[in-house]
Amino acid sequence: MKKERSQAFTLIELLVVIGIISVLAAILFPVFSNAKIAAKKTQNLSNLKQLGLGVQLYVAEHENYPMMSSPAQMTPRMRWPDYIFVYVRSTDMFRGPLASADMFGKSFAHDVSKRYGGYGYNYQYLGNSRSVAGNPNFPFTANESQIPVTSETIAISDTQGVRRSPGIVSGGDYVIDPPLPSLRGSGLLTGYYANVADCAPHNPGSTFFNGCRSLPAEWTFGRVTVGWCDGHATAIPRRKLDDFNGDGAADNGFWNGQADSTVR
Repeated sequence: MKKERSQAFTLIELLVVIGIISVLAAILFPVFSNAKIAAKKTQNLSNLKQLGLGVQLYVAEHENYPMMSSPAQMTPRMRWPDYIFVYVRSTDMFRGPLASADMFGKSFAHDVSKRYGGYGYNYQYLGNSRSVAGNPNFPFTANESQIPVTSETIAISDTQGVRRSPGIVSGGDYVIDPPLPSLRGSGLLTGYYANVADCAPHNPGSTFFNGCRSLPAEWTFGRVTVGWCDGHATAIPRRKLDDFNGDGAADNGFWNGQADSTVR
């Protein structure tokens, strides 16, 4: 009587199948990972475009730029996302999809259960709410005439905030600082967002270098995604963002509203 052949896989056949699956997984997993990052990059660009348009609509209605925040003693505390939320109508849009988890530390004034982060405001030129004793120049907001070149003026960008070594966020997680302290002033002696106690060591080799500056973040493949004051958005390397005329020296040309590398 003829025996029926077993339908089970042999050990060798199983090992071959497992090997094929492993090879396919090794090929496909990086593809899926890259596709996921690409989707986040697209979402990030879209968010910053909408936030830039939100700033533009705020200016059209109020004839000046929003403050970076309300006074510290105000309850609930208002910050620039609260001021432009009414023009955007989405809390999710204020969460940078490429930002690290430690950036989501601020809550909306209208809904404290909703947190935002990953995006910073060009407060030194557009709207600084700090009060400085004996200095009538603070607080200040820019009006439209003070920002004549909107297409080359940063409104909002990716930010990593101010970070102490080894990378702990110490503040500035909703603002960005220009490479050189503005002559309008940050409101602090450092010239940047942070007090001296919150500044990182001056270590050019550190990932989180830049002392007291709330640094624009290169989350997008070595580029900072920027929402400009005219409502468009692009991604640009930070070294170019900090060097308007391309001469290799830091300047505030993309920050000051004048598109002029000589203006601080």
